[in-house]
Order: sequence, then structure tokens, then C-alpha cells
Amino acid sequence: MFGRSRRFLCAVLVGALCVGAAGAADATGNLTPKGAQAYLDAIAQLQGQYGTASIASKDSPLSGMWQGLSLAQLVDFDGDGTPELYCGSFSGQHLYTYDGELVDLKIPERVSNFGTDVSPTTLLYIDADKAYLVDGYEVMNGGEVQYLTKQGNQMTAALTYVDAIGENPDGTWGAHICTVNGQPVSSEELESALAQLTTGMTEKNYSYWDILSEQDTVEGTVQQTIAALRALTNPTAVVSSHKVTVDGEPVSLAAYEIGGNNYFKLRDLAQALSGTAAQFEVAWNGAAQRIDLTAGTAYTPVGGELAALPTGSKAAALTKASVYLGDTALELTAYEIGGNNYFKLRDLGAALDFAVQWDGAAQTVAIDTDAPYTE
Repeated sequence: MFGRSRRFLCAVLVGALCVGAAGAADATGNLTPKGAQAYLDAIAQLQGQYGTASIASKDSPLSGMWQGLSLAQLVDFDGDGTPELYCGSFSGQHLYTYDGELVDLKIPERVSNFGTDVSPTTLLYIDADKAYLVDGYEVMNGGEVQYLTKQGNQMTAALTYVDAIGENPDGTWGAHICTVNGQPVSSEELESALAQLTTGMTEKNYSYWDILSEQDTVEGTVQQTIAALRALTNPTAVVSSHKVTVDGEPVSLAAYEIGGNNYFKLRDLAQALSGTAAQFEVAWNGAAQRIDLTAGTAYTPVGGELAALPTGSKAAALTKASVYLGDTALELTAYEIGGNNYFKLRDLGAALDFAVQWDGAAQTVAIDTDAPYTE
């Protein structure tokens, strides 16, 4: 019953009834490496629960249908620049966001059904500042369909409709009995309404059947999303060619560049800042298995600081190195590169409160230990 030509909206009702939505994307956006790792962990957990994507064999009752975790897409539902992770399987669907930790957005457990009695479909509408997940079972003659979007850390219905088939006044069958957000509307008003809601949006209509049709295929989406996330958690690090100054004086401070940011060894940076207003000590806390920083204390060299790095690039892997400033655990992005941990300079500037500026003309990173950190 649910055809592509009928996914529209009532112009009269949209303004009064549609919840405002903001944000959509199909890439990693400003997702942090830790967020990417959380999404990868979620995908791995779901693959353990549902299995990996495969097509059911010919002797299976679900012959010709994708089984296991078959669909994974990054979609920014609220326009904050951080995409959510949608995962779909014939057996269920999940939606996660990352806000310092992984959050399950609690969407309906079942994948929607818009065609035949067995027609699992994930339907998304996406544009530059909002996205909708269409959820429902319209094929069940009068089942409720919702356009879900993200509000805070929950999914809410921007619009709900029903389109049932009933009896015409003359006793014949085939009348459309329609509502939008509980209010009766004509079939034409429903069609106009759905069109208004999704005007200018890109439709992604994924079928879990392995058939050639107007629908998008789920094939490869999981691996494509994993690859995009691993570009954040396991990037290529290139030796930085940028110059570095501390309080206006040039220093020899080797770094790796990852994603447009410079990453330094803690001990190298501590050595370079020793004697300044932002000096700090670095010590390994064996009992707690963590790195302890002490602000305002001169650094004690252990040897090997400020050594040059070999030219070229190296594989990097996100590390969960535990670093404390006094009794406070720091949220630092760090990568293991060639057996050493390298930390994002701006994270350290924010934690230790020193300014980090970029001089594009001079290709220089300027550290000002007398100025506070600003984004």
C-alpha cells in the first residue's frame, strides 16, 4: 500500500504540528575519535548479536533476504555536526548518538514495513539541517507511521499519520481514511502534507531484499561505515612540517599531524614548556597505571626528549591512555604511533590553560603560556 509517490505532507498542518528538526549528514562530521571508537564497538556488538551481513540461502524461509547486521549509516538527525549511527537488521534496528559516551536513542525495535506483508524497509529523509527516520507498518491497513527526528537525547515524532483503506459512501471498498497527527484529512491533503515535510530532502529507501528495484541496497553499507569510522580511530600520521614557537621563541618540537591537528609526546611538550607559566611535571603512576601531570612544577627530564622524528608517515591507533591532572581525569585524544603515545596539542592547551594559535602565513603553531586557552 505504501508507494514512493505517497510519501508527502499537508501544508496546512505542517506549520502547526511538525516538531522542528535540525541536522543531517552522511559522513563523520565533527565526531571525535573516541566517538568513532564507541560506534565501532556498537557495530561489533550488534554483529555478535545478529551476525554479519549475508543473504539467506535458497532453502531458507527468508531466501533472498539480507540477514545479520545488514545496514549501517551515519546520519546527523539534529544538525549539531555529530552524526548518529543507525544500524539495521531484519531482526531489529538501533540508533546511537555520542555525547561523551554512547547513548541508545531507543527507536522502535522492528524495522518498518511499507510494502508486502514481509517487506522490511529502512526509510530515511536527509538534508543539510535535519533528518527523519520513517517508522511504521502501513501495510497492516491503518498502521501508524511516524517521521522520527532527534530532540536532545531522544527521538520524537515530527509527524504521525494513518492511511487506512475503508468503505466508500456507496458501499464499495477502497476509500482512504487518513489522519495527520490524529486529525482527519483527505487523501489529497495527506499527500500534499508529506510532500511539504520532505521537500528538498534526499530519500534513502533501503530494502532488506536482495532484489534489483528502485530501492537502495544495504549491501556494503556496514563496511563503508566501518571504514569511515576507522579513518578516525586508525588514521595515517604524517610528520608535521609546521614550525613551533613558545612565547614567541622558536623551539624544536617534533609532532605528527593527524586530521589537521598536531600531536605531541607529553614529555617533549613538558620539556619545551619547562620554566614558563604553563610548565608541568610528567610522572608514571605504576600503582594506578596512569600518567600523572602536575601543573606549575618544572619538568624533570628522563632523556630522549625533543628528538627528531623520521620523515614520512606511520599508522596511528587510538589509545585509551589514562592521564590525570592532579586528581582530575583528563579527556585527551591520543594515538599510539611507533610505540609512543602522542596527544592532541589543543586538548593539552585546554587542560593546562595555555593559548594555542595558528599562523597560516608562517605555517607556525604559536604557544603562548601567559594567555588562557580559547577555542
